[in-house]
Amino acid sequence: MKLPVQGTPLDIIKGSVITLALFLTYLTLPVFGMLPGLLAPTAGIYYFLKSGRAAGYAIVVISMAVLAAYDPASAAIYMLQCGIMTMSLAEFLSRNKGGSRSIVYGMAINLAVMLVAAAVYSLATGNNIHLQVIKGINSSISQTAALYGKAGVGADELKTLQQSMEQAGVFITRTYPALITVSLGFIAGINLLLLRRLSTRFSLPVLLGDFKRFKNPDQLVWVLIFAGFAMLVESKTVSLPALNLLIVIASAYFIQGMAVMAHSFERFAVPFFVRLIFYLLLSLQPFLTVVVAALGVFDLWGDFRTPKNKENL
Repeated sequence: MKLPVQGTPLDIIKGSVITLALFLTYLTLPVFGMLPGLLAPTAGIYYFLKSGRAAGYAIVVISMAVLAAYDPASAAIYMLQCGIMTMSLAEFLSRNKGGSRSIVYGMAINLAVMLVAAAVYSLATGNNIHLQVIKGINSSISQTAALYGKAGVGADELKTLQQSMEQAGVFITRTYPALITVSLGFIAGINLLLLRRLSTRFSLPVLLGDFKRFKNPDQLVWVLIFAGFAMLVESKTVSLPALNLLIVIASAYFIQGMAVMAHSFERFAVPFFVRLIFYLLLSLQPFLTVVVAALGVFDLWGDFRTPKNKENL
């Protein structure tokens, strides 16, 4: 798409105010502010595509400067979680790369910046970033257990809860690279979902593609198979990277499975309340997410969204 030459100051101001309002809500309200914080990149992407590259970049720079004055750590979090994502997604969308490619490319750039930032931090401070992450996870578990204890949870229930949290902590320490990657993809996805609605409402010409037709490259299934077999290797040097790779690839097939479900809902005119029940169950039942991911894998052979020609009897 052809971008405007430059944005108006009013657009830059509006985009910066919206971005800061969403991200500051995220910082000040840890639970209820989660969704607004995830949607913070949308304003920058929208005004980048509507008013030009200069407007989009200005929104990111102004937001980071204001946050740096508020708290330098907040500015760093914004840049790594939202700022890079805002600029990269907008750049690729402006080049008509489509929704799925823009997400993948944006994730790759964001992860590369995170790795560089982690390396610079480690070299500058002499701290092991991996050990810092593990320490932070264990600290969060201890604080959560203490809060439940103060809330009057019984000793037996608290012990069981603490054991469950410790098991979850072990899993997170082993898989946080994959969880970060999947989280970045989720952030990019919900921002593009909101952008689609904005582009329809305000007639913004942006190529996102049809989610119901989303399909992973056929060759990706071999990476999934390789990662699964590599997890059987006893060496953690091999099994841990394989586990993280498996989670990322399985998440990609979960998205494909969701695309198949969205196509089926539309094809069979499934009522809205039935769809809502499905999505609620999906958020509450982890096993169902595995079923949807498996549906995405089997779509490679079943090709569930291609109309089948009826044979003549």
